[in-house]
Amino acid sequence: MSIIVERRILLVGETMWMSEEFEGDRRLLRVGLTERVQRDMNPVEFIRMLPEGRYVARGHPFGSIESGRKIMLLRAPVTGIIAKVNERVRADPTLINRDPYGDGWLIVIEPLLYEEEIGRYSTQVAKR
Repeated sequence: MSIIVERRILLVGETMWMSEEFEGDRRLLRVGLTERVQRDMNPVEFIRMLPEGRYVARGHPFGSIESGRKIMLLRAPVTGIIAKVNERVRADPTLINRDPYGDGWLIVIEPLLYEEEIGRYSTQVAKR
């Protein structure tokens, strides 16, 4: 028997998603690639990401992924500080292909301009 957990995600164009979470009073946004991107970049062979603690501006790169001859820049969906980097994805980039909305997440950002930037994204439901 499998259990399907639904959670709300914000789509960032057709390439990325974000989900909101909290650690105490601290708002965090978990960021990953959509199903569509992971299909286009299958298999993901290499990933580069900025380290934890780095500032990223919305629309600016925080890393890149490679698949064969394809390279895709990973652009920050919001301005903030990288709070966590998924080290499991760094060690095994194909995790993005196997579970893009679960264990294949990329980074967690602590947003600095949440109220100004969050309204530009549409809410969807992802099934995991």
